Amino acid sequence: MSSRLESLPNELLIDVFKYFDISNLYHSFWGLNQRFNNLLHSMKNFSFIIEKNNSLSFKIFAHQIIRLKIQTSQSIDFSQFSNLNSLELCRASQNQLEQIRSNIMHNLVYLTISTPFHISLPLELIQEIFSNDFRFLHYAHLSRLDIFENFSKFQSFSLHTLYITCTDSNIIPLVLQTCPNLVSFHVTFFGQNRHILPPSSSYNHSLEEFFLHDPYHKLSFDTIHIIFLFIPNVKYLCLQFLCDVPFINLIENILN
Repeated sequence: MSSRLESLPNELLIDVFKYFDISNLYHSFWGLNQRFNNLLHSMKNFSFIIEKNNSLSFKIFAHQIIRLKIQTSQSIDFSQFSNLNSLELCRASQNQLEQIRSNIMHNLVYLTISTPFHISLPLELIQEIFSNDFRFLHYAHLSRLDIFENFSKFQSFSLHTLYITCTDSNIIPLVLQTCPNLVSFHVTFFGQNRHILPPSSSYNHSLEEFFLHDPYHKLSFDTIHIIFLFIPNVKYLCLQFLCDVPFINLIENILN
C-alpha cells in the first residue's frame, strides 16, 4: 500500500526534515503548502553556511539558525540572526566586523574571525568582547588584535579559550589581566619585540595552557621570561620561538 508524504504525522515529518540542511529544506519543501511551512518554521537549532548564492533560504530561516559560518565577504544583515551561539567569519569584511554586537548576538558562545592581514578588529568590537558584554562568550578565535589600551576597567569573566594574532608583546599580559578566567591562550606574534613590565606583585592567574608562536623570531628570551611571571599556574606550554639562551636555562626558567 502506497502512502503520500503529506499523510505522515507532524512528528515523523520533522524527524525526516532533520536529515536535510536549510538549502535542501527550502528547495524541497518550502512553499508546498501552509502545513509544511509551519512545520519548517517550528524547527530550531539549524546550522548554516552562507555562500554567495543562497541568501534567500537563510533569510526565511534566519531566526532558527544557531550556528552560522560565512564564507563570503559580501554585506549581510546580521540583525536577522538573533539566536546565534556560534559565528565563524572566514573572510570577514569591515562591514561584517562592525555588525558583531552584543545587543544583536546576546547568546553568542563561540566566535571565530579570519580577516585579511591588513584588516584589524574595530575598537568597538574589542571593547565588547573584553568587557563582558557578550556574557556567554566562552571561545574566541580572533584575527589581528593591535589595539588594547586603557582596558584596565574592562573584564571578561566568560572567556575560557582565546586565540589572537598581535603585533605588540604588551598585549599578552593585558589580555591576561582582562580575562581572569582564561584557561587556554594561543598567541601568534608578528611585530617588534617590546619591553614588558613584570607584574607589580605576585600574580596568580589560573591559565592552564599557553601556546606562543613567533614565526619571525622577534621575541627575546627576556620578554618571554616576563610573560612566564604572568602565568605561574600553567600546566601545558607550547613555545615556537628562536631561543637565544642555552636550552637548560630555558628549562630552569620555566620550572622556576
